[in-house]
Amino acid sequence: MGAQWKREKVQDHKFDFINVDDFVDNSCWLQFTYMLVFAAIIRGILIYCSDIFTAVNLITSRNINGTLFGNAGKDGIVLAGHVNLHLDVYKYLFTSCIVLGFLLLALEIRRANAIIKSRDISHAFTSMIASRYYTVRSYAHYCFFAQINNSKKSVDEVAFFCFFKFRNWKRLILADAPRQVINATLLYQTFRGRFYFVKDNSTKGGMLDWDSILADVDPNQRLFKQIALGAMIFTVFMFAISLLMLLSAVVMYIPLVSHIQGNLKEYCCHKIDKRIDELIRKKSKTRATEQA
Repeated sequence: MGAQWKREKVQDHKFDFINVDDFVDNSCWLQFTYMLVFAAIIRGILIYCSDIFTAVNLITSRNINGTLFGNAGKDGIVLAGHVNLHLDVYKYLFTSCIVLGFLLLALEIRRANAIIKSRDISHAFTSMIASRYYTVRSYAHYCFFAQINNSKKSVDEVAFFCFFKFRNWKRLILADAPRQVINATLLYQTFRGRFYFVKDNSTKGGMLDWDSILADVDPNQRLFKQIALGAMIFTVFMFAISLLMLLSAVVMYIPLVSHIQGNLKEYCCHKIDKRIDELIRKKSKTRATEQA
């Protein structure tokens, strides 16, 4: 006996037959969360800019002498105290990961473009780029998506969480993990033993010993190197959060399999179309009551 949701008949919905203006909600909270969408878009752009900035900084370096890494030699970087990673390997690995990330982004944009042309609502909701496109396009689309999102049940919350986290596993594991693991190791070795704490009233506390970290760096390049270090910290931090979320989704998906008994994306799209049916019926009843 298959899952119950597979036996339910639900109509596919397209934007051509939905007036999203009917679902506008001018509450302060929803307008605030709408602004957060633009903040998330800016964050995504900053991540790509940060990657490019760090990659260019590495690729244009002929050696690592005088950089942030005091454990770096002329020909490579010493990881974990004994593993020597040649500079050229580090540079090309880093660059390859960034190129792969942009290729994955291009594929995602291509799929999102096809979804936008199809006008399919459920597929647009499950595509980050397509949903962001409609959200930026108008506040009404965002309100419509928000009402779809608010009508989810607990088990559906888990399903959608797992789906959205699994969607980016290729980028996270293939494009981000190799370079961020190396960067995290370098950051650990760079900062290790370079904090100083309060000992008396004349000593500052909880601060980084930048003089020690940048001891071998040209004074004219210290600001540039601090920015590069900050960019590396930012990308490693974002990677760590994404990885924890992915691992959480894997754990939560194990008991979810027995409930879905099928394809996760099909299940999510089915639930979206079902919620749209409910919203349309609710809106029709409200109109009938107002006209009575």
